[in-house]
Amino acid sequence: MRATGAIALLPLLVACGVTAGCSSGGPTRVHVSNALNCGRVVDQDNTGYLGGPLTAKRAIALVAKVQRSGGAARIHAGKLNPADRTTLDIVAIDLLGYSGSKLSDDAGAFARAELSYSPNAGGPVDKSYARPLESSIAVLAKDCPPDSNH
Repeated sequence: MRATGAIALLPLLVACGVTAGCSSGGPTRVHVSNALNCGRVVDQDNTGYLGGPLTAKRAIALVAKVQRSGGAARIHAGKLNPADRTTLDIVAIDLLGYSGSKLSDDAGAFARAELSYSPNAGGPVDKSYARPLESSIAVLAKDCPPDSNH
């Protein structure tokens, strides 16, 4: 079964109280993985991205684009433009809270570095986090290589 088909069945399974494995009584629960993968939708506020869901892969492509388009030098100088800074802030928030995969761990490292680098929207940055931020973006881009159209 394809992942989209399985996801579509999830509400039905929850409504029917179906679980995998045996239960010794008590409430029936469905365990949903919290592991991040490249195709997982991470748009916490459900606003979408260019007419579609914001997946981890698309979010990572956005921060990789910031880095490739001169952002690396601006990150080190502590002089990101407002659009780049907003992109990094939003993606960091959207990639928080996942566990159970290498991508989840790498996304958490990126989010921690970004939130330490830019702790206050519009406020000063802490350039001592520039290198960890840069390297975490590079690791994410290896985990989920961006498509040429993002």
